[in-house]
Amino acid sequence: MDMKSLEGLGKVLTTDVLVIGGGIGGIPAAIKARDNNVDVLIVDKAYVGFGGMAPRGGNGILALPSKGGIDEYVAFITKDIGLYLNDQKLLRKYAEMIYPTLEALHSWGVELSTEKDGTLAYFPFIGSPLYNTGINLYATDNMRKTAVKKGVKIQNQVNVTSLIKSGGRVVGAVGFDIVDGTFYIFRAKTVIVACGACEFKTTRMFTNNGEGTKLAWDAGAQMRNAEFAFVEIASEETAETIHGGHTFVFNQKGENIWKKYVKWNASDVCADMILGMEKEMREGNGPLFIDLDVMHNDEGWKAETVGLFSDTGGPKKLFPDKLSWVKRQIEREHKYFTQGSKPVVTFTIHGNLGCVRVDGDMKTTVDGLYVVGWDNANGSAIHGAFPQPAGQRGGGFMHSAATGIIGGVSAANEAKSLGSLAEIPTDLISELKEKAYANLNQEKGINPREVLDRIQKAVCPIDVFLRRSEASLNKAIGLLDQIKADLPKMAAADYHELKLCSEMNAMALTSELMVKSALARKETRSFHYREDYPKTDNKNWLKWVVANNVNGEVVTSTEDIPIKEYQYQPPNI
Repeated sequence: MDMKSLEGLGKVLTTDVLVIGGGIGGIPAAIKARDNNVDVLIVDKAYVGFGGMAPRGGNGILALPSKGGIDEYVAFITKDIGLYLNDQKLLRKYAEMIYPTLEALHSWGVELSTEKDGTLAYFPFIGSPLYNTGINLYATDNMRKTAVKKGVKIQNQVNVTSLIKSGGRVVGAVGFDIVDGTFYIFRAKTVIVACGACEFKTTRMFTNNGEGTKLAWDAGAQMRNAEFAFVEIASEETAETIHGGHTFVFNQKGENIWKKYVKWNASDVCADMILGMEKEMREGNGPLFIDLDVMHNDEGWKAETVGLFSDTGGPKKLFPDKLSWVKRQIEREHKYFTQGSKPVVTFTIHGNLGCVRVDGDMKTTVDGLYVVGWDNANGSAIHGAFPQPAGQRGGGFMHSAATGIIGGVSAANEAKSLGSLAEIPTDLISELKEKAYANLNQEKGINPREVLDRIQKAVCPIDVFLRRSEASLNKAIGLLDQIKADLPKMAAADYHELKLCSEMNAMALTSELMVKSALARKETRSFHYREDYPKTDNKNWLKWVVANNVNGEVVTSTEDIPIKEYQYQPPNI
């Protein structure tokens, strides 16, 4: 490789460990890698510490007591949440990381709820072995400042489009500046992807598009559990989720939907709830609404939200920065919306779909590539059949940070074991550069926003994302095939739209992985309901659905879960 030739193709940056994504998974990964005495660079298409998933979505993070709760947690997540599709060994490793992760976050400047004596304050989930603790609004920016002090380098506003492979391993990445279009070539010994799953842009919350999945897929990584996507309850008027309101949804007859349809100790939105809502709406009992007066007067809700505001005299769950944000939100809604005390609600696919398969070190099936955070939430099989937040409010934040810590240490150790940076063929970089700008060079074509609309129409109907059948899934596959054929026809007027084109390529792939994996699983389990196979089948379907990239095509197969090696097995198998 002629270094001058490489520099002639773009701006070259070198590091030991490259982290793609500067959110609540990527920053912990970067800090822990840097603590292991390697050079670390974070690249983000937005701004490290402010882009991506952050505690703005809620006010808590999953917690477990320092001296207990692990056995109860693992049993609950396996039996009640994951329905035995968990990798129970990795689940236990994750559970053992929960309290150390909280300690690490606190040491990195993150504010957590504490008792008067300074110990961590716990807010229990009623009826489950789950706990929460408060986390401040700007937690990721607190961590960013710590990372910078430790010597982590940062490159903002660069959209990574491809990973670089040489000799069968990932050795870097390429991308472009979303403002001025500068082409970047990142050389590294190991790469960590932390891009934040796919959300399908249907609700005003997280807006990730599956870029991490696409990067790993193109590099040859295997996927797992892609059939499970999270469904959320949202205000019909604002398209925003109403946290904590899922047990207070009523139909026009005054019936509580949660009490009518959820017959197990669920601690969060679940498939039974969503299917019940859809049934009520089909039967003409809508519109459905959340009764805020009933919610705020409910003793169980009050118990779960003890310490919610800072003036209660006890440990606070919401910090001043979060309280000011909530105040602005309320003022905005009063100004532009008139929801009253009974806002009309609906269900919408939230996604949270990150299906890259990883092992206990957060390493993928491709050498040199690690994936942390929501990009591996399905693929790790830690939470089994329940997508993020896996029945645990604040569970997504914890999953991201904990897996980030594990992956950061692992990637750093591998980087230290290697010699010099790998050689990179300049013709490969030329090819990846041409691919990165392909949609920009089109004089006319399809607007990427049109592609988004078509993807949503293909996979966001409930008979595709939850209440499925062979016919509905095959119909969606047909629509996605048409979309795939049109992806090269997308035209970008500027670098921002070029980023949108990249996002739509990723969302289309993630959608295809979800639908084809759902077609492969011929049973019903958690957030995967098959009308043509309406029962959970533990005798024949204690299997993971995996997907492999075979010449660019999604090819699914199944893998038996080693259930006899695990501590917990379902009865009668």
